[in-house]
Order: sequence, then structure tokens, then C-alpha cells
Amino acid sequence: MTPEAVDFVVALAPIVVVLALLAFRTSSLWAGVAGLVVALVGAVVAFPLDGSQVGAAASGMVPTVVEIAAILLGGVVLAEAMTRGGAQDRIATWLERAESGADRTVTLLLLVYGLTPFMESVTGFGLGVVITAPLLIRLGLTPVKAVVSGLLGLVLVPWGSLGPGTLIASQLGEQDFTRLGVWSALLSLPVLVISMVAVFVLNVGRPTPRQLALAAAVVLTEWTALLVANLTVGTPLAGVLASTVVIAGLLVLTRVGNGPLPPVSRPLLVAVVPYLVIVAGILATTGLLAATAAHDTLGWISSPALWLVLAAVVAVATTGLPAADRRRLVRHGLRRWVPIAGNALVFLVLGFVMASTGMAEHLATTAEKVGYGFVAAIPAMGGIGGYLTGSNVGAAAMFSTATTTAATGLGANPLIALAGQNVAGSFAMIASPPRVALAVGVALTPGERLPRTANAILLGTVAVTALVLGGIVVVLA
Repeated sequence: MTPEAVDFVVALAPIVVVLALLAFRTSSLWAGVAGLVVALVGAVVAFPLDGSQVGAAASGMVPTVVEIAAILLGGVVLAEAMTRGGAQDRIATWLERAESGADRTVTLLLLVYGLTPFMESVTGFGLGVVITAPLLIRLGLTPVKAVVSGLLGLVLVPWGSLGPGTLIASQLGEQDFTRLGVWSALLSLPVLVISMVAVFVLNVGRPTPRQLALAAAVVLTEWTALLVANLTVGTPLAGVLASTVVIAGLLVLTRVGNGPLPPVSRPLLVAVVPYLVIVAGILATTGLLAATAAHDTLGWISSPALWLVLAAVVAVATTGLPAADRRRLVRHGLRRWVPIAGNALVFLVLGFVMASTGMAEHLATTAEKVGYGFVAAIPAMGGIGGYLTGSNVGAAAMFSTATTTAATGLGANPLIALAGQNVAGSFAMIASPPRVALAVGVALTPGERLPRTANAILLGTVAVTALVLGGIVVVLA
């Protein structure tokens, strides 16, 4: 075997080990740890760094690791506080009352394309499905259809938990975060369309012209709002604002056709305060930084990590629970955060090791020999990563450096290629076993599993999306 072939095998080994272990149902955390160990051994054997290079790589990695860990901490504790304190129930109950007697299609779309992506955008971790699947059952859907429909509503995962996966992709792929958000928004149109078709086939059957018009309006509204929010407000809040626009629009439609909405009580206002903290905080500080040109010194004040943590603090403080219960809530949230953060950070460090040692670049150089066929396969590659790791953070960390390096070497636009990987990898999580298990746990009876036909719908939707995105990326890049 030639030295070049040996280097290729060593560079590819961490990814092969991770994917093989995941395929054999090893937990993503331990698969990531194994891949990281293999990458470190490979770095010593074939891709060594001197002391200064190791120091530079570490100093570049630490700020990102801290920010991602803080974002995940805020999201987990916020979700825990909103659930245990009853805030989620109050919001869901108000929405259920608002939708009472409304057109079932309007309610279906509000829950799937409004509430589900909103919850996912704020907290991540599939919480949107946890909230909406039971509501979809109350709407009249069977538990299986409720689970599949809720998962199909995870259409804004690149902006989930205020976008750490997209942030990692931009940093490892050496692309501008905001521009990646914009291109990810542009490429999300096929995701919205294909998801909507699947939801209608599953729940509506033969739609009327009015239902088709409503579906088209929801898709175009969410996509346009997503794009505008990325361009004007920035990437972290884009998913929150886009889904809020859909919720508001469908509530207005319900109001016009159904009469006055239920009154907004004080407990309901308290329940939404943490979300208002996030939106108002990021908007206000972003505007302040733009007005004062102090981003270099005070850029941290607009970080989603800061505002998610503050929102979590507010949520805990406003639960109305006794102090002892609030402390237990925080401890439980921290226990949930440790494996979630550990999983994300292991893959993040793996990505940094492969990027800084030159492993990813070596893989990309080899991939260039495939030609534009590699560019077409980038969304599918991201989809495989998202499906197996159950995380767009994991998919981004594994493939982003190689994606942009290979795309550049082939003369393609690395930003568009990376956006295709980001969107496909994020959407593929709807079929990921951890996401499916979470949704099944809240909607089906204990011990019941999702039927093969339901899994086939999810996997088929992901596969079609990856193929369509592959074609689009080839044309645009």
C-alpha cells in the first residue's frame, strides 16, 4: 500500500468507526468517543502537529466548545422548567381552546408547521414533537399518524436551539455564519414542500382546492419569513420568528372563521415570558451592536448562549414551584444536559481534530477525484450523518470541513454545498431512532413501536429530500 493510500485509510478511519458503531446501535456518545480516539491515534501516526499548531487548534476550539455547551445547557434547563412548571401545558391548552371548532386542516398546520418548529427552534432536542403529538391525538389523529406528523414538522432544525449546528458547520467549514443561515433558508423550500406533501398524503388524502391553497400559503409564508429573518435579524432567531409568523397567521385565520380567541390570562403571559426574553434580548443587543459598532468587544452580549441561559433562569424563577422543587428541577436539567452536551461536544472535538490535523483536507482531496458526483452526494452524506447521530451538530462536525474543501477543489461554491449538507443533515433527524423513540414515548402505549409503514414514510421523505437537494446543489454550486 502506498503512503498516500495509508494516509487516506487513516483519515477515513474515524468516520468509518463512528458510522459502523452507530449502525450496530452503539450510543452516539460512545461511537463519538471511539471515533475521537481513532482520530487522535491517526494524528500521531500519520498527521502529526507540532506544539504551536496544537496550541493554535486548541485556542480556536475552546470558545466554540464553551458557547455550544452553554446553548445546550440553556435549552435543556428551559425545556425542563417549562414542562415541569406547567408553562407548556398552559400554552398548549390555550391553543387547543383557540382551535376548538376550527377547520381541522388549519389546526393541523398550526400544530405541525407552527408550534412544532417554534418549540424546536427555541429549545431543540425534539421538544416540538413532545408537545404537539398529544395535541394532534386530541385533534382526532391516530397516535401513529400524530407521531409521524409531528416528526414531519421538524422542518427548521438548522435553527433548532438557536442554531448551534449551523454555527459549527460555519466554523469548521470556514464560512460566514449569517450567509450560511441565508443559504440554508433558501434550500429549506424543498424541505417544506416535501414535508407538506407527506403530511397531506398521510392525513388529508384528496385535498380540496382551498386546502391546497392553505398549504401553499403556509409553505410560502414560513419560507419567506425564514429568509427575511436570516437576512435582517440574523440566523439564531430566524426559526423562532418564522414559526411565530405561521402561528400568528393561522390564529388570525381561526379568528376570522371562528370568532374571538380565548382571553389571555396572567398565567399564560407568565408562561411566554422566557420566550420573550430570548427574542427581545437578542433583537435589542443586536441592534445596539449595529448602532455602536462595538461587535468586536461586546459581541458576546448578543450570543444566543447568553439569552438562552437567562431565559432558563427566568423560567425556573417563574414556575411557581417551592424552592426545593426548583432546585430539584435544576439538578434534573443538569443531569439531562451532561449526556446531551457530551454527545455534541465529542463530535465537535472530533471535527476540530480532523480539520486541524489535515485529515479532513486529505479526504476532500481524494473526494475531488469523483468529480461533481461528490457535490451531488453532499446532501445525502449530511443526511446519513444526521440520521445516525440524531444531531445536526454531529453531522456538521463530521463532514463540514471535508465538504467545503472538496467543493472548493472542484470549483463549486463551498457555501452552497455546505448549506445543502446542513439542511439535509438536519431534516434527516426526523427518521433518526432517538428522535422517533422520543415521539413514540409520549404518544403510543408503553412498549408499542412505530409500524414499519410509518418508518418507511419518514425514511422515504428524507431520501426524496436528499435527492432533490443534491440536484439543486449541483445546479447552484
